Amino acid sequence: MAYSKPPHYILADMKFTLAFLCLLLAGITFAQQTSISYELNGRASNQAIEDSVGLSNNPFAQFIGEWALKDETWIQNWGGENDTIKIPGHHTVIAKINTDNSILSIVDGPEPNGHIFWSYNPNTGEVGHLSSFGNIRAGVGKGAFYGKQNLRLKVSFEGEAKGTYRMYTYEWINKNEYALLSIQYNEKDQPTGLFYKGNFVRISKNQSLKEEIETVLSILDDNKISKEEQIRVYAEDIVHMAPNNKVITDKKALLDYLKEQERLGHSEMKHQMIEYSEHGDVVIMRGQVKGIFYAKEGGDGYPFQTKNLFVFKKEKGDLKITKVIYNMPPN
Repeated sequence: MAYSKPPHYILADMKFTLAFLCLLLAGITFAQQTSISYELNGRASNQAIEDSVGLSNNPFAQFIGEWALKDETWIQNWGGENDTIKIPGHHTVIAKINTDNSILSIVDGPEPNGHIFWSYNPNTGEVGHLSSFGNIRAGVGKGAFYGKQNLRLKVSFEGEAKGTYRMYTYEWINKNEYALLSIQYNEKDQPTGLFYKGNFVRISKNQSLKEEIETVLSILDDNKISKEEQIRVYAEDIVHMAPNNKVITDKKALLDYLKEQERLGHSEMKHQMIEYSEHGDVVIMRGQVKGIFYAKEGGDGYPFQTKNLFVFKKEKGDLKITKVIYNMPPN
């Protein structure tokens, strides 16, 4: 995008407040099963942490993401001989909520489904465990990290023999795979022979989604392609809000706007992604743009910097921009 005149103050800052999102996303249907909303307050999003663990001080950061059971293979012994079974459709979503000391895991797939909450005490180094699966399998326990982000927990369960407990270990194979092992012990701290285990692998769709977004942004930055080619990254029902311009609400009007900007000059710019989140078929991205506008008549370029909020959706498998707001700080 380009600017034909210096910008006036539009908004001093852009935050993901509920009212702002409701205004922006009016008319969009979210196809999601589970959503927990909270203010980031400057912290990195789950998606950003998944892409770069170093962005977070959360000790569970490496677990954040979506996970599937490797090869759908689960090994168990609930009495008698060991069983190796297939569990298709096992899906775990692990996310931080609104502190840097906890995570919530939601486990879906064949019943019993459930969830796990871990909380880290930074003073003692202790990890607290609470879980609930099915109707009665409630678990309470505690443990600690060992090695390189490996975790060991001692957990007691409602529905298992009195005095027994399970020792859980979560050991990292690599950044995209960890091994889970649960061994039952009796009241004398002796193994009972009952256990279950499986390896979990990261579902890498967030990485490919990030690449898709970056590809769309690179097209917006390319001033050597035609505006007809550039307009292809926008949805038919695009809502486009740029500083000092009327709101554009259809694709043809946006093409006319881009051509008018091209007639006045061109911009050399770079869109930068700050964070993004996926909500069913909708993707929300917060970012910024830095660039210089060069007028057709020549002269020094005009530097500009904006903040922005993008909403994408899938159209026939391709990621399209359906809504975008560009903001500017005060002069």
